[in-house]
Amino acid sequence: MVIRTFEHEYPIIGVKENTEKYDSYICRDVASSCMCRIMSIKDRSLFPELASWLTDNIKREAFTDYREFFIYDDKLCIVMKYTEGTTLSKKLSTESVPLRERLELGRRLLEKIVLQDIPDYFLAGCMTPEQIVVEKDLSISFNYPIEDILTGREQNGRKNIETVFRLIFDRELQRKVPEVLMKFFEKLPVLLSGRMIDLYSEYYLLMGALEGYNENNDEPKTFWFKLWKKIRKILGILKKIVIFALIALSVWYLIYLIIDPDKNKSSNGHFHSIGLVEIKNDG
Repeated sequence: MVIRTFEHEYPIIGVKENTEKYDSYICRDVASSCMCRIMSIKDRSLFPELASWLTDNIKREAFTDYREFFIYDDKLCIVMKYTEGTTLSKKLSTESVPLRERLELGRRLLEKIVLQDIPDYFLAGCMTPEQIVVEKDLSISFNYPIEDILTGREQNGRKNIETVFRLIFDRELQRKVPEVLMKFFEKLPVLLSGRMIDLYSEYYLLMGALEGYNENNDEPKTFWFKLWKKIRKILGILKKIVIFALIALSVWYLIYLIIDPDKNKSSNGHFHSIGLVEIKNDG
């Protein structure tokens, strides 16, 4: 099956969902060879209001992940870019990603948000670890689950940015180091309430402050780590005491053998029995 417009052909390569209100497909744009997600809405009464909202709220010259909407086969079709690959969630859970790379991931996330000027509704959908796709060169792509566009367009997408960033830097947040990163997270809620370009600028300064930082040098500042550190220190001291005591005991035993060797010999040098057999001594 192929969904067609005057300018594009979208062969369907997979079905995401079929409901009474809409169908959702994974398609390929023949002109660009890019994959797309198409939501095909069946209720004609929703077309005027939804078409007006899409026209008024999306800056198409910036938000290029949104492709178009059109009427096809008496259905309103909304076309979004779609990417297959390793999600951020999978990458962070299956790979040991160093801090330097995670900092770059955060920068590219914010850069794409700023450059795409993503409306809040679409930002809320794509700003989850399962909808962020990371390429091997750390390129970032977003997928947009828009199945709730009929009822859920008043979402605040910015609140999800903090959740994603806390996942990216979960290792450092648990250890509470480095201090400059902790201060950034303290300011993050305020930054998210302002302009996204200001958040990007603040994050860029953070990356500069962490340039050359060795994540293995800093120790965690949590209570449990401090407690474990003290326990390890005590165990280290006890280990040294035990080793010293064993050495002293060995030296004492050697001296004892040298000073009085006769006491450590058998009384007459004879055996009285071998196992259960008694040996008689007639002499």
